[in-house]
Amino acid sequence: MPRYQIHEMDGGELSASHLASGTTALDALQKITGKTIWTPALQNRWFRVVDEDEGDVFEYSVEHEFTSRR
Repeated sequence: MPRYQIHEMDGGELSASHLASGTTALDALQKITGKTIWTPALQNRWFRVVDEDEGDVFEYSVEHEFTSRR
């Protein structure tokens, strides 16, 4: 299974880095976040996923959960 370097981005700044394996870049990212993924990266907090073998780069956003305050 391919390995992916996953960069958590806050705007243009790297905030965390992870390593995960998956059948696709999306599969590897979902293992790290456990959340619904959107493509392309449309949020200020987004993920850059790099295939370590092929060098392909993917960009994704994570679905945000909003909590109501009463």
